[in-house]
Amino acid sequence: MADTGILAPLFERLASSEHDGAPVFDRQALLDSVHTELSRLFNTRRGPKTLTRPPSVIDYGIADWSALQQQRSDDRRRLSRDIREAIDRFEPRLRLGEVQVNPLPEHPQRLSIRLLGELRSGQRHWPVAFVIEPGDEGLEVRHERLD
Repeated sequence: MADTGILAPLFERLASSEHDGAPVFDRQALLDSVHTELSRLFNTRRGPKTLTRPPSVIDYGIADWSALQQQRSDDRRRLSRDIREAIDRFEPRLRLGEVQVNPLPEHPQRLSIRLLGELRSGQRHWPVAFVIEPGDEGLEVRHERLD
């Protein structure tokens, strides 16, 4: 990425050819790239504890939270903390402000996650919200522009 100091995700760097160089993102491309990376991150399970210090690619993903109880505020806080740590480590282009974990009204045993924050590219920042909810093939991520 030009002049940002923040590298594209590993998957995108590996997919680009040597001739392409590092991908350069405009606002929409950055939003799409972060969206894709969040989908990968939320649909990848890691073990209950980090395996390396500092955490490395071996620790990529979110710990399995299927056994957490949506009614318990401690479980929701633990999931929120795990999500924040994973995003801080593996998606630095998204600066999180708030992580909201709430039960889905129509499915009380399922959770909806809403991430509020800013997309970052160099000195430019854009407000954004991402919503993560169960879908037909795993967790689905959608984004909401806040401008």
